[in-house]
Amino acid sequence: MANTTLFLIQAAYSNTEKVWSDLAEMAQTDDSIVVLGDAVLQITLNIVKDYSNLYCLSNEQTLLNDDVKEHISVIEYTELADLVLQFRRCVTLK
Repeated sequence: MANTTLFLIQAAYSNTEKVWSDLAEMAQTDDSIVVLGDAVLQITLNIVKDYSNLYCLSNEQTLLNDDVKEHISVIEYTELADLVLQFRRCVTLK
């Protein structure tokens, strides 16, 4: 994971579409992406098709669309902290 990037997506619902567009210009398919808050509502099948390392927090998993649930790894806050420590680069998009 030293050569990949961790992206934290935490955008207001009204800005989420722009953030996903920005992410497409920056992220590689093997990068890891943690989706937080309102951004969880807008994860689509196209997004899970493009990125295989998607995460959301357990307390937000009820916001996931049913068709993407099986493609998202659900993690706890402690696992998020461990995940962040595995990366040299972390980018937050809001």
